[in-house]
Amino acid sequence: MKKRAFRLPYAGIGQDTYTILYHESGAYAVLLRLVNPVLQYCADPEAYARFHQALHSLVQVLGPGYTLQKTDILSRRHYQPAAREDFLSQRFEAHFAGRPYRAGSTYLTITRDVQRSGFFAYEAGDFEVFLRNIGKALDLLQAQDFQPQPLEEGEVRALLQRLLAFDFSGQPYALSNFQVSAEGLAAGERAIRCLSLVDVDAVSLPATLLPTARLSRGEELPVDLLHFLSQVPDCESLVYNQVIQVPDQRQELTRLQAKRKKHLSMPDPANEQSVQDIDQVLVAVARDSQLLVYGHYSVLLSAAGPALDRAVNFLESALFSVGILPSRNAYNQLELFRCALPGNSPELREYDKFLTTAEAALCLLYKERLLDSEPSTFQVRFTDRQGIPLSIDTSDAPVFSGRMNNRNKFVLGPSGAGKSFFMNHLIRQYALQGTDVILVDTGHSYAGLCAYLQGRYITYTEDRPITMNPFRLSAEEFNEEKREFLKSLVALLWKGAGGTLSQVEDSVLSSVIAAYYRDFFDGERPPSYLSFQSFYDFSLTQIEQITRREAIAFDLRGYRFILKKFCLGGEYGQILNNELDQALFEEPFIVFEIDAIKEHKILFPITTLIIMDVFLQKMRHRQRRKALVIEEAWKAIASPLMAGYILYVYKTVRKFWGEAVVVTQELDDIIGNAVVKHAIISNSDTVCLLDQTKFRDNFSQIAALLSLSEVECRKIFTINNLDNKAGRGRFKEVYIRRGATGEVYGVEVSLEEYLTFTTERREKEALQGYQARYGDFQQALEAFVADFRASGLTLPAFVQQLTQDSHETLPVRP
Repeated sequence: MKKRAFRLPYAGIGQDTYTILYHESGAYAVLLRLVNPVLQYCADPEAYARFHQALHSLVQVLGPGYTLQKTDILSRRHYQPAAREDFLSQRFEAHFAGRPYRAGSTYLTITRDVQRSGFFAYEAGDFEVFLRNIGKALDLLQAQDFQPQPLEEGEVRALLQRLLAFDFSGQPYALSNFQVSAEGLAAGERAIRCLSLVDVDAVSLPATLLPTARLSRGEELPVDLLHFLSQVPDCESLVYNQVIQVPDQRQELTRLQAKRKKHLSMPDPANEQSVQDIDQVLVAVARDSQLLVYGHYSVLLSAAGPALDRAVNFLESALFSVGILPSRNAYNQLELFRCALPGNSPELREYDKFLTTAEAALCLLYKERLLDSEPSTFQVRFTDRQGIPLSIDTSDAPVFSGRMNNRNKFVLGPSGAGKSFFMNHLIRQYALQGTDVILVDTGHSYAGLCAYLQGRYITYTEDRPITMNPFRLSAEEFNEEKREFLKSLVALLWKGAGGTLSQVEDSVLSSVIAAYYRDFFDGERPPSYLSFQSFYDFSLTQIEQITRREAIAFDLRGYRFILKKFCLGGEYGQILNNELDQALFEEPFIVFEIDAIKEHKILFPITTLIIMDVFLQKMRHRQRRKALVIEEAWKAIASPLMAGYILYVYKTVRKFWGEAVVVTQELDDIIGNAVVKHAIISNSDTVCLLDQTKFRDNFSQIAALLSLSEVECRKIFTINNLDNKAGRGRFKEVYIRRGATGEVYGVEVSLEEYLTFTTERREKEALQGYQARYGDFQQALEAFVADFRASGLTLPAFVQQLTQDSHETLPVRP
C-alpha cells in the first residue's frame, strides 16, 4: 500500500490579541471554546430560536470573506467515583463506578478566508478588522450565554492532537498511523468513518428546515434537529463538523442568475424545478435580506470492530427520520477527516459543500448541551438523565444569585412516585453538610435514616405523649412572634383545626396574653408560674373583666369548658404543662413520628403546631443551617385559623439560614386550599414534583396554582418517560424548579441507600432483625447486603427467606 506523510495544513500559531492559527493557504483563524446554551430536554422552542438568531447575527456581523466552523465533540467516558467520607455516600459513588456516559465539548473557529485565485499578500488593515470582528463575536456570544473562551496556544495544540488521535476520553493517548480506504480510516485499533450529511449531486434535505424536531415523550417535546447525535450506540467518539462559508454576495447572485438562464434554455421537469428553487432563493435574498452561504456538514465516528457499522446504521436511520439522506458517495474519507480540523475549511472541495441561505444552513447546527454539575459550597447529588451523578445547589447559590428569594420547598408526588426516596436522599445530604433537621412524619418513612444518622426518633404514644410548656418564656423571648403563636395555639385548643376566631375573640385573646405576661414580668412570680394551667386560670378572670368593661359578647362558658381538658388533671393535662426535653435543642437530627395520632382531631394539630414552634426556637438560637420538614402532618394546621402563623413561619425562617419543606401526595389537599396557596406555595421558591401522570387530567389546576409555564409543564411530563433505563438500577425522576425554571433529575441510589430509605414493611423488618443482632445500624446494613449478595437471590426472595427463617438465629459476621 502506498505510504505518505500526513502533513498538517498549518503555517504556524501566532500570538496577538488572541492566539491565531495560520493556514498554509494564507487564511487565519481564532478558536473559541463554547457552551451550547440550549440544555438537552429544556422543552423550550424559544431557546432553540434564540440560538438560531444569535448565530445568524454572528454571520451577519462577520459578513463575506469569513467562515464559521462549529465542532461538537461527543465522547464515551466512564464515571470515576469521587472520594467521600460518609459510608452511604461512598456506596452511592461506588454504585456508579465505571458506568459509561457521554461527555460533550464545543468549539467555534472563525476564519478569515483568502482568495485562492490571487497571490496572497498580508494586509495589516484587514487583520485589524479581523481582530475587531473577533471582539464583536465574543461580545455577541457572551450576551447569549455561549460563555466563549478564546483558546490559548497550548489548548489549540492539545485540541489538534486529540483530533488526530481521535481520542477524547480524557485519558492518556498515543498517535497512530492512518490507514485510508474508500470506506473509512483506521488509526491503530480504532476505526473511523466519515459521513457527509449532504450529497451535492442530490441534496436530500426536507423542503422546509427548522432548528428543532419534535419528540413524543409524554408530551410533544421540542428537541434539536440532530438531537440523536448524543445517543449513537457503540460509538467511542463522535465529531460533528459544521462549516458555513460566507462568499461575496454579488458574485453568487450573478452565478445564480446565470444558472437560472441555463436551466431555462433547456426545458424539462428537472430544470423547471431547479428554476423554481433558484427563484425562491432570489426572492428570499431580495425580500428578507438573507445571506447566501456555502454549507458543509459531516459526522466523524469511531468505534471498535463491528460496533462501527451499528453506529453508522443508527445514525443513517436517525437522519432519515428527519428527512436527511446522507451521501453514499463519501469515498473521500481522508479529505473529510482533514476538513474537520479547525481552520481547515480552505481544503473543502466544491463537491463537499452546497449553496443555501444562512437561515437554512444554521438549522443544521447542533445546539444542545448536557446537564452538568453546579459549582457551589452546598451541593446535593442527583443524577443527570443519562444516569451519571451530578451536584446541584438547592439552597444557597440560587438565593445569592437572585434566582429565588427563599429556600422553602413544596414537594408533591403521588404514592409510589418515589417521594420518600427523594426526601430521604435530599435530607441525608442536608444532614451531612451541617444542617439541623426536624422532621414531622406520619408514616415511619425516616426510621432507617434516623438510625443511620444516630438521630433522635420520637414517637407519640398516649402513655408517653410529646410534652412541652410553650408558655414558659423569658422577657427576651416575649416578642410579636411568640404572641402570635400563643394566640394561634389557644385558638386551636378552643375552636379546633377548622375553626376561626371572630374579630372580637381575636382582640380579646391578644389582650389576655399581653396582660398575662405583664402580670408575670412586673410581679415577683417564680418561673414555675408560667404554664397553660396558670394562663387558663388568669384568662378566665381577665376575659370576664374585659367583657364586663367593654360590654361585648364572648362565649366564656364554652371557652372555660373546652380548654379545661388541657389543664392539670384533665384528659390532656400533660401536653402543655410539662417541660420540653432541653437536650433536643442540641440534637442535629430529630424525627417526630406522630402516626399514632394522625386521626386525632385534637392532639394531631396541637402536637404539630407545638413542634413547629420548637423548630422556631431552635432556629433562633442555633448558629447552623436548619430545615423543618413537615410530611402529611401539615394538613392538621392548614386552616384559616393557622394561616397567619404558618405565613409568619415561612417568612421568618429564611432570615435565620433556614428553610421549611412541606411534602404531600394528595391532589385534593392543595387544590382550593387557601392556606396552602397563600402561606405555603407562595413562599416556597423551590417546587419539587415527582411523576404527575396520575394527576394528568387535573394538572392544569396544579399548573395554575404553582404558576407553571407551558415549557415547565412539558418538562414535567417527561419524568420517567425517556428511553434512559438501560444499564441502570431502579430509579425515579424528579422535577426541581428553583425560582422560575426547573430541570428533571434522577434519584438513583445504591443498594445500601435503598435499604436505609425503604418504606416496604417486610424489608424494614428484615433489616431491623440484623440491627437487633449487631446493634450498630451500619454494621447491620453491611452484613445484610453481604448475605444478600452471597445468597444469589433476588431481594424479595431473600427477604422472604429471612421471614421464613426468622425463628432461627441470624448469621453472625466477624
